[in-house]
Amino acid sequence: MRCTRFALPAVIAATALATRAAAPETKTIVLECQPGWRATAVGQYGGVGFEVSCRNGRGHERLVGAAGTAYSVRVGVEGDVAADCFYPGDAPTVDVTCAAVRLTVR
Repeated sequence: MRCTRFALPAVIAATALATRAAAPETKTIVLECQPGWRATAVGQYGGVGFEVSCRNGRGHERLVGAAGTAYSVRVGVEGDVAADCFYPGDAPTVDVTCAAVRLTVR
């Protein structure tokens, strides 16, 4: 009787690599306020909720696990004037301005 050798460990390793989930999507939300301004942005990107604020500078938050690129964000701004901006969309990056405040998602 002849014994045949199989490469079973290699098959198992290849299957495990193929079924392993991809690393979760990570995005960074940045809110930049000009001097004399303050703002808060609340919303979601890829189904992950966030809240970030700034006052005379920059605020940021990391999002982990975004699924897709759909977003909706409300930005409230106070400075020389007050503003309330809403941005819905679907894009891999976001770069919008509300009065003297800039919101980016990268």
